[in-house]
Amino acid sequence: MAHESTPGTEGEVPLVSVVIAVYNGQDLVGQAISSVLRQTHPRVEVFVVDDGSTDNTAHVLRGYEAVNRPGRTVRVMRQDNAGCGAARNRALGLVAGDFVTFLDADDQLLPHHLETLLARYRELQREPGRERTVVYANGWQCTPSGINAERVQYRERMPEPQQQRSVVLEYNIGSLYGLFPRRFFEEVGVFDPEQVFVEDWELWLRAVYSGWRFDRVDDVTSIIAWSGGSMQSQRDRMAAGEEMALRKTLTRFERELSEEERQKLLTRLRKGSPLAAVSDAEQALREGRAADARRYLELAARMMPSQRRVTVKSRLARLPGGTAWLVRRQRAVDRSVGYTDAMRR
Repeated sequence: MAHESTPGTEGEVPLVSVVIAVYNGQDLVGQAISSVLRQTHPRVEVFVVDDGSTDNTAHVLRGYEAVNRPGRTVRVMRQDNAGCGAARNRALGLVAGDFVTFLDADDQLLPHHLETLLARYRELQREPGRERTVVYANGWQCTPSGINAERVQYRERMPEPQQQRSVVLEYNIGSLYGLFPRRFFEEVGVFDPEQVFVEDWELWLRAVYSGWRFDRVDDVTSIIAWSGGSMQSQRDRMAAGEEMALRKTLTRFERELSEEERQKLLTRLRKGSPLAAVSDAEQALREGRAADARRYLELAARMMPSQRRVTVKSRLARLPGGTAWLVRRQRAVDRSVGYTDAMRR
């Protein structure tokens, strides 16, 4: 039997499938698709799933369905509204790529995105124990004030592989825009259809506790939209989604959890989302509620000890004049990004 080489190794040009789920994205989905077609990597297929849009999204997508040239194809599918996870799963059953990645319909990939991730993936294949790794990169946030090159999506240090089982219980360390070998979904499974919210985090929990790890390139290779239309009005459902993901992790991996991991997970279930506490702290700072800001920051720091920025803010809030400084800083950041209440996370 001939030796079957690993996709993405030197000398090969692997096919990469990019999955875009879209719902009522008529204004921006064209830019997202075009950003994939502009990739420097020579072999790309795009799968767009229209998740029951009621605007002119279908009309926009018809203009891309004709794309079919060497190294570039676009396929469009339509379904009744079922959520992002279900839309992505439908595409995953049809893709032909050696690798898969995802893109939200309001974001864009810079031309070197896939090439950068593939280069890092090849490096990792030469390191013992790093074969089962998903590689992703950083992104610029695009706010109502435009792109600020000093505000990248990921500002915390990437946890080392041996730390990721613990840290993934604190916050989302993965990215949909990572480079997923096909075997990832064969081993870990696809998006849980019950997870209407935080479906990506639930999949990362499943992946990390199944032995997969994440690696991040410092390069910025995407543009991430952060504007109005956030999930703020659905925070209760987001919290319920996080609880569902944690309970499934506890049930599925109960025997594999260390005592430290078990206690961290149970603490999350008792006290809720640390990211919600960060959001509440930021809102308290905007409104000048010093005592509330200190309380929320202390809670978030206890639940996310790996988040250095949160820990530093919590310590500052306890110093004389520290909260006043944090209030000024929060308001300055809000001005720089053109913050509106709809952007609250």
